[in-house]
Amino acid sequence: MRPRTSFPTLFIDGNSWLHQTHPFNKLGYMLLTGVSVYLLPGGWLTNVALLLINLGFSLSAGIFKTSWKVVWKTMLPLAFFMVLIHGVLYPENHTILLDLQWFNFYQEGLVFAVNTILRLVILLTASLLFVLTTHPADLISTLSQTAGSPTLAYLIGSPLLLLPAMGERIVAIQSAQRSRGLDTEGNLLKRFLGLPPLFIPLVIGSLMEVEQRSVALELRGFKSKNPKTHVRTISDSMLQRRMRWLMLILTICIIIYGVVG
Repeated sequence: MRPRTSFPTLFIDGNSWLHQTHPFNKLGYMLLTGVSVYLLPGGWLTNVALLLINLGFSLSAGIFKTSWKVVWKTMLPLAFFMVLIHGVLYPENHTILLDLQWFNFYQEGLVFAVNTILRLVILLTASLLFVLTTHPADLISTLSQTAGSPTLAYLIGSPLLLLPAMGERIVAIQSAQRSRGLDTEGNLLKRFLGLPPLFIPLVIGSLMEVEQRSVALELRGFKSKNPKTHVRTISDSMLQRRMRWLMLILTICIIIYGVVG
């Protein structure tokens, strides 16, 4: 059983097959999905099949509810503007769907917008499969053990650990400034004027935390050349390694097909 996280992240604790999958395999699936969305033939059918696969994975891993919430909250505003803008201004528009007196809404723009939204949803759901089932510490441990460079692992993984802490700090700063009488709500001008009292403590606090982390890591021999032991061990079976190579080969083949075909 994985230890529960002590700070808020998108990671959902669990013991499903996707949680136990090696982080590099999930990254490989993200890459394969991203390439397939744009280069595989088949158009709508291929994209719908990829989306169904992602949804099936999220259901089997027990993260469907959270994944769905993130998807619709992210994509709904974007979809509204994309459909409206492309339906009216898409350069290849010529088939009128709606005549709204002041402007026309076209079929070609609607099809283009929906196809683009579908691709973005596929990429987002594939990314959420990784983010929701991979603890940041597991990713850092994997990078450290594989690349043999704790510095590289820290550079890549530290933002994942810093962002949730910054979110907590923003809430704390907002509460502290409100208790001092700062109005952080209301119209756009008031919110804009309330940004400096929130932004300055956030930046200073983040810099101090980075320094504290650096000192703590140095005191624990972060750059020591001696062999290191790892608290978290990431399972990496022969089957997972083969699947990783298979996804890499498929990705390369799809790229070659997209370039040559």
